[in-house]
Amino acid sequence: MRYLFFFVHPSKFHVFKHTINYLLANGHHVEIVITSKDILESLLISEGWKYTNIFPEGRKIKNVSPVLSSSINAFRTVYRLLKFTHGKKYDLFITDDLLVVIGKLKRIPSIVLMDDDLAVVKQFSLVLMFTDHILAPAITDLGRFSKKKIPFNGYKELAYLHPKYFKPDHSVVSGFNPSDEKYFLLRLVLLRSYHDAGKKGINNEQIRKIIGLLGHYGKVFITSERELPPDMEQYRIKIEPRKILHAIYFAQAFIGDSQTMTSEAAILGTPAFRINDFVGKISVMEEKEKKFGLSYNFKSSQFEEFLTILNGFLSVPDYKASFQEKRMIMLGEKIDLTEFMIRLFTNYPDSVKVNNH
Repeated sequence: MRYLFFFVHPSKFHVFKHTINYLLANGHHVEIVITSKDILESLLISEGWKYTNIFPEGRKIKNVSPVLSSSINAFRTVYRLLKFTHGKKYDLFITDDLLVVIGKLKRIPSIVLMDDDLAVVKQFSLVLMFTDHILAPAITDLGRFSKKKIPFNGYKELAYLHPKYFKPDHSVVSGFNPSDEKYFLLRLVLLRSYHDAGKKGINNEQIRKIIGLLGHYGKVFITSERELPPDMEQYRIKIEPRKILHAIYFAQAFIGDSQTMTSEAAILGTPAFRINDFVGKISVMEEKEKKFGLSYNFKSSQFEEFLTILNGFLSVPDYKASFQEKRMIMLGEKIDLTEFMIRLFTNYPDSVKVNNH
């Protein structure tokens, strides 16, 4: 079969990595299109894939409001995708972006992967309107697009963090923690995407308080997208993006304002604490917390409550072992998403006619 993948975020590289490698190894024709976004291109290069970057300059437009920028980029993206696909034949489009528009124009079916509830990313409705299918966790609320849903009993991170694929490598830790002391990992993001407008994460004063508390129990390391004040730079570690998951796995706890990494920490059985204003709004994050007890989530206004709970955790001996037990319970209930996607893509369209749970 002939597949075209178009993804615009590094997290989707991880989600599709093993599926794409399977398709390539089994004689399918796979083309990959991306835009410049954070470390996405370097991840594809490290995997040795052939790909086309239709936005080598990136899609950020300086000095233009996010709303206007999104509108301009929609037209630019559709135009460049039309140009790329001109005269080519495909059986299926797989994407998280506007390739769905080309699918409608050329009558090529498309599948969009998402795990946010529609209420959180209403702007994504444009993409969902044009797609044929939405591959999403069973628990995700897609609102008026629910009829398009191909549900799976799992999380997107299980496409690459299932024990079948992820093997923890402790040598990664030696690179930034040669003394092999217990350590905690803080992750700070920019919260600058269109759906982040008005949302807060962890501020610098709060980071200082977290460091002050954690410092009594082990080393503190920070990985950050944003600039840090001079007094915090000593905690920053530079680590290859593809190695960060190993650093998360061996940490005593993960604390951050990143949705993706908090979710990854929870899946890996590392105590995960998230502080941002998306708390309570995303079903998959809620399930990891309420059903499996793998993460704890706080709004930015609940910072003092977070500190109290974190302090309580740290005083319990070997608390991390209990999280590994919870992880095993979760893994026993959830599916291997890569296996599911391989079956879905290679047997399409028959695969969408059967019960996909």
